[in-house]
Amino acid sequence: MTLQYQMDSLEGMDEATAKLYIQRNGKYFLDVTGHEQTVDRDSIPRSRLNQEIEKRKSSEAALKEVADKLIEDVPEGKRSIVPDLPPAAKIAWLRDAFKMGFFEDRKAEAIDSKRPGEKPPTNFEGMSPQAIMATGYKSTK
Repeated sequence: MTLQYQMDSLEGMDEATAKLYIQRNGKYFLDVTGHEQTVDRDSIPRSRLNQEIEKRKSSEAALKEVADKLIEDVPEGKRSIVPDLPPAAKIAWLRDAFKMGFFEDRKAEAIDSKRPGEKPPTNFEGMSPQAIMATGYKSTK
């Protein structure tokens, strides 16, 4: 026969077994020693759990603050493209974007800005065909 740790009443139990139980808060508990220690050993105290929760909340708040400060460095017109991520992932995304120069203003270059030589092209309007051909030959002087 196995003994239960907690019982609502001791009715129908033999007297020798009933002596093993003590009454607390209207219920009967098996009178054993060391049981409280095994329960406390396996569980985390509430105060310690609350401390860890507060640490996590403060860490998340600090990460959010850093992410918000990094977003301030992004130009106004480009802030809408920053994805809505958790703070740690947003910080990593912003750092990569800054490294790649994603938020730098780049001016478009003119079509022929890298053309060799700085001599402007010759205007051929009103020239005879021989004069046009003569411009293609190099003169040696």
